[in-house]
Amino acid sequence: MQLIKLLRTSAPFWEEIPIVKADLTKTILLTFDYEVFFNRPGTFERCILEPVDELIRLMEQHQMGATYFIDMLYYSRLLEQEETKLTALAMKRQLQRLVQAGHRIEPHLHPHWLDAEWEDGNWAFPHYKRYRLQSLSEDEILAILHEACRMLEEIAREVDPSYKVMAYRAGGWCIQPFDKLVKAFGASELLVDSSVAPGMRGDSEAHYFEFSHVKPVDYYRFECDPTLVSPQGSFVEIPISTYHRSAYNKLRNKVFNRFYRRRLRQFGDGRGIPLNTDFRKKWLATTEMVTLERMYPNKLMQIIKQSKQSVVNIISHPKGLSPISMECLLKLAESKHRCITIKKYYDEQIAGNKDQQAAQAYSISV
Repeated sequence: MQLIKLLRTSAPFWEEIPIVKADLTKTILLTFDYEVFFNRPGTFERCILEPVDELIRLMEQHQMGATYFIDMLYYSRLLEQEETKLTALAMKRQLQRLVQAGHRIEPHLHPHWLDAEWEDGNWAFPHYKRYRLQSLSEDEILAILHEACRMLEEIAREVDPSYKVMAYRAGGWCIQPFDKLVKAFGASELLVDSSVAPGMRGDSEAHYFEFSHVKPVDYYRFECDPTLVSPQGSFVEIPISTYHRSAYNKLRNKVFNRFYRRRLRQFGDGRGIPLNTDFRKKWLATTEMVTLERMYPNKLMQIIKQSKQSVVNIISHPKGLSPISMECLLKLAESKHRCITIKKYYDEQIAGNKDQQAAQAYSISV
């Protein structure tokens, strides 16, 4: 009876989560992987165009900055088909609106698009053998990443002549092994990677990443392995923030989510690649990425407050957002936290601070 009474209250249940206002203002990096789905892709309009337009509107109202990692092989394939050239144009114009609004657009690559086939008005993927960038040769990686950066800059420079890309996120977080990407990173003059999610690992037929040994920190330098600190490294890792999700929280959400299906329903109309989900992932405590997807506003604020880092890197996908995700954004806007782009954070806190970073790296390693 108490459960029924709670569900009938006018206030959503997540508002019952106690929140103690944090005295410390944190830096929030809102990062979005700009892509469609990869099993049944869905439409560009539902998965990307509409939710991103809403993000632009909300963030402009509240002076929030964000970084979008753009699936440039998707864009390239759109340009190849006569039927999809108008979609490519709509995508280009939206990317330019993002730049004009002060957001960042950076490269994000899913090489299985190289094998995609246009059939009866839809994209089909015969296999995912090239889902990971590392499935390609070093020269192929260099050419593809360089072209992705060139195309992004060409799009951005129509509205901002001095625009230059500087960060990367691996498709499916498959940044390992990095040795095949080092040459491409250098040639494209990329400074930052943001693919590592401390404490997490993933392994399926399509993808692989192993970050379970990585400690959660604001950032660190690396050279040939983005999970290992190298104080004088050429590149900077700004990890995706993660948190401990308890079995109780999972059970609680499974019960209450049933009563908020409409507000939790994702905007995207596609379906993702099925991943291997074992019993532990589904029911027991796990480490998970901080995201706006299927997240309740006060729970997000609680995670941010409890984070030991001064910067919280939130990863989301426009295709996976829902009305409640937008409520999370509004909750962030009401807080004293700063929502800025990765470039702004890099310029303010990282560029030129190698001595400080070396000291930080030492403290991480010990």
